[in-house]
Amino acid sequence: MSGIEAVRKIVETEAQAKHMVEEAESSAQDILTNASEKARKVRQASTAEAEQRKVQMLRETREKAEADARSSDVETESLLENYKKLFENKKDAATKKAVDLILGE
Repeated sequence: MSGIEAVRKIVETEAQAKHMVEEAESSAQDILTNASEKARKVRQASTAEAEQRKVQMLRETREKAEADARSSDVETESLLENYKKLFENKKDAATKKAVDLILGE
């Protein structure tokens, strides 16, 4: 092999190597771009799912709080009714006792 052929072979090899490096860089860039896009989509899906879970938890918490409030209202109303009956009974008893005392019985 003559010197010129050797130089030509070196130049060809360098050109092939340069082309291989460019292809590898392009492939790496494509992989990075795809990975970045996939990561963005996963983040977006995760965020959307978390938002849906948050909304569902808030809805369930609100519904439970409203049910608890209704239950508490019913219990309070029942207590008030019992106190009212107790008051009326004691008032009637006190009135009867006062009348008995006044009439001397």
